[in-house]
Amino acid sequence: MGLQRIQRLLQLITLLQSGGEFKTVYDLMAALNVSRSTLFRDLKMLDEVGIPYVYSPKKGYRIVDNCFLQPINLSMQETLALLMVAKSYLPQRGRAMVGSALSAIWKLVASVPEPIRADCSDMVEAISIAPEKISISDNEDQLFLSIQRCIDQRKAIHIIYKHPTSTETTSFEVDPYHLHFATRGWYLFGYIHEHKEVRILKLARIQSFQMLEQQFKKSSFDLNKHLGNAWQLINEGKTYKVELEFSVMVAVNVAEVRWHKTQKNRFLDKGCCRVTFEVAGLTEIAWWICGYANQVKVIKPIALARRVRQMHLDAAAHVLIDRDEDVNE
Repeated sequence: MGLQRIQRLLQLITLLQSGGEFKTVYDLMAALNVSRSTLFRDLKMLDEVGIPYVYSPKKGYRIVDNCFLQPINLSMQETLALLMVAKSYLPQRGRAMVGSALSAIWKLVASVPEPIRADCSDMVEAISIAPEKISISDNEDQLFLSIQRCIDQRKAIHIIYKHPTSTETTSFEVDPYHLHFATRGWYLFGYIHEHKEVRILKLARIQSFQMLEQQFKKSSFDLNKHLGNAWQLINEGKTYKVELEFSVMVAVNVAEVRWHKTQKNRFLDKGCCRVTFEVAGLTEIAWWICGYANQVKVIKPIALARRVRQMHLDAAAHVLIDRDEDVNE
């Protein structure tokens, strides 16, 4: 979505909450200088992000009473930041919580005086953010809201879950404990009755969902304790002291990012960087290390070095090279 449409949406919100005489679509079309189809696309966008509007023959078009909070004083920098967030997340408005967040932003920005809002809109044109890659799920938003309600009411759920490495599905009875966003997707931490332990389920892989009548006891589940020093999500139950050496080519880039809460960086005289971690498991960090190919050396532990080496060997075996093309090059 371009800045022109963002400005138009904010203007539309202002008109609908102003109490002005906009009794027909033609009044709004004239005020915004848009076509009928453009106006209805904009009204549909407001509805999608949770800003309800109503129409009555006497009062015309208006935003539902009590939809907005009382006006608050936002600075230009705060307004600019909100517009940047909205611009960045508009492509993801169908995802869990994103639509509600965008709705809140539109409401907040609509309360800002027009001169400040206009200046901020102009500044946003010179700023951009590349959107993060996200997992694709058609039902994540609805699942999120339903599971959130079950967590609040402590209701068990029955799900059919798609296995990540095959076409098979499995049915589970789950006591849902916690929803967590990580590695580009939403995950549910819950007690699986069949396995008698807490496991992680990705919302995008849930094929069907049903709330059950039975309630489960209030859980003492603590996400931080469960994850411990996991690299991302998988706590394998054993902590390893990992030491890696990154080449000059990537050393600064690696050191500039906080990859893990235990991370420590030390630059060597030759420009390389030694990075250490204490992680609960080797699987996830091995995947990450392989992404740096020949620009990283595993110093310790030896079990991780062997694992990464084997992963590179397996990957190399899958690479097909046409010998004729190789000769020509």
